Order: sequence, then C-alpha cells, then structure tokens
Amino acid sequence: MKKKHNSQLKVIDAFKEQGIEIEIFNLDVSTKTSQEAADAVNCDIKQIAKSIVFFEGIQNKLIQIFVSGPNRVNLKSFKNQTNLSIEKADADYVRESTGFAIGGVAPLGHKNEPLYFFDNTLVDFNEVWCAAGTPNSLFKLKTKDLLKVTEAKILLSLIHISEPTRRTPIS
Repeated sequence: MKKKHNSQLKVIDAFKEQGIEIEIFNLDVSTKTSQEAADAVNCDIKQIAKSIVFFEGIQNKLIQIFVSGPNRVNLKSFKNQTNLSIEKADADYVRESTGFAIGGVAPLGHKNEPLYFFDNTLVDFNEVWCAAGTPNSLFKLKTKDLLKVTEAKILLSLIHISEPTRRTPIS
C-alpha cells in the first residue's frame, strides 16, 4: 500500500470532520481523465464525478462543478440558472485556490471554500468516484453524501455530451 500524500490526508480529514470515512485508492495509473479514472476502478465513466474549477470575477468566487465523466459544462446554461458568469480556471489558479493540482481536485480539503454545483445526471447513481487530491488517486462515496457535505446546488441541463474521443480532465 502506498503512503498517503499530504493532499490526500487533507481530503480524509475534511470528510472525517463531516462524519464520513473514505478509503483512498492510490493507483499505478493516471486518473487525470474521466476515462482513465473509470478504467482504473472498473466503473461506468458516467459515475466519475469530475471536479471542474471555474473563477467568477465579479464576486471573486471560486466555483467547483461536479460533472459526470463524459459531460462538459454548458456556460450559457450555467449562467441562466445561477446568474453567475464564470470562466475556466488555469492551473495556477486551481493550485492556489484549492491546494490541489488539476487532475486531483477533491470535493473537500480546499485552501479556499468554493461554491459548489452539481450536474443533475450524477444523481442517477447511488455512488460516484471522485479525485482524492492527486492525479492518480480516487475514492468512492454515496452521491447523497457528496451532495450533503458540499451543499451543492443541483443544476438541470447544465451539460452537453462531449465527443467520445475527447479526454476530459477530472481536475
């Protein structure tokens, strides 16, 4: 068993504080993309709750959206539902704001707490897989627990299906 990385310990501790025990799987393969993650844990790509980080400039807010593996965020739909204009965060902003590298952004344990939003297609699953603080680690938890601890707002028609050949980072 590989030793836990400091960023993984932050994730474990943050979930413990919420009364949820998680088991992090350190893998010998990359889990940066949704397909890589799904292949690594042998689950449906739709069960990968990838974390996509955005920046909202007017209110200076960190935004984290959980999106099902094959899906992408539709910015127009997001703005219509939230009244927030967002732009994709670059790698430096992600690292500075969350404490995690792109490909390993976990739901909890951030340097700065984000506003959370949730792709409604993830609600179809009892359990989802999330990044665990590094680009080669994942953990599984109940979807209802992820919603509870993040207090994420569920958005309808937030997504559009990406091309099957694309590799979408799970941040």
